[in-house]
Amino acid sequence: MTEKVIKTKYATITYRSDGIIHLHYLDHLLVLEESKEVFKVIRENSPWNISPLYISGETFSGMDKESKIFFASEEVLQHCSSVAVLVRNIGQRILTNFYFRLVKTETPTRFFSSEAEAIKWSLNYRDVNVSQRENSN
Repeated sequence: MTEKVIKTKYATITYRSDGIIHLHYLDHLLVLEESKEVFKVIRENSPWNISPLYISGETFSGMDKESKIFFASEEVLQHCSSVAVLVRNIGQRILTNFYFRLVKTETPTRFFSSEAEAIKWSLNYRDVNVSQRENSN
């Protein structure tokens, strides 16, 4: 499979040839309606029902509390075998760490300081389906 890239008003979504979906947020604070719009684009165009999700963003990207709750919901996470988040500065690290403590999920989720580490970890979850994930916990 070749990579497929879709650009939206708020994010660039790349369906990578290695089976990972890369969601790169632009400099914008997403509200719930915008987050649902991004998720809809991801699902409508994804060649996979479940796959690792790798998230990165610009310096000033983020989302409101309702968006964070939405992205941690079963509606979203049922399609994610794992979630890797790239954090580039101390502010992003603090917010991401707070988010991970706030939202408890069975989906393997970690943050990384390098893209290479995030991708390497995500590849471990490329062929995992939801029932395998639930049985491993």
